[in-house]
Amino acid sequence: MVTAIYSLSKVHGAELWLLFWFVCVAAYLGIGLLFKHNRTKAGIKNMLIGLMIAEVINDLIWAIIYYHNGTYLDYGIGAVYSLPLWILILTVTLIVFTAKSRNFQR
Repeated sequence: MVTAIYSLSKVHGAELWLLFWFVCVAAYLGIGLLFKHNRTKAGIKNMLIGLMIAEVINDLIWAIIYYHNGTYLDYGIGAVYSLPLWILILTVTLIVFTAKSRNFQR
């Protein structure tokens, strides 16, 4: 999200990038709360920690891809292909932290 917010004033269409981020976070939290183990205090804490870990990893990768020289590199339509990386990272962290919550409650 930090990369998307930084891009708001520099990149045409960054609003859609930020909207995509919000939709993914809402889906992550919605899907995560479907599992009983994630609706406890510890489960919610684990989900939020997973979200922050995914955010840091994804922002670092996006910063390296789009801003590695300090200025935005315009990849054109090819830039859209890195957005599913956010979905993949969120899915992995949701699986890992849901399993952690499940094991913690046993």
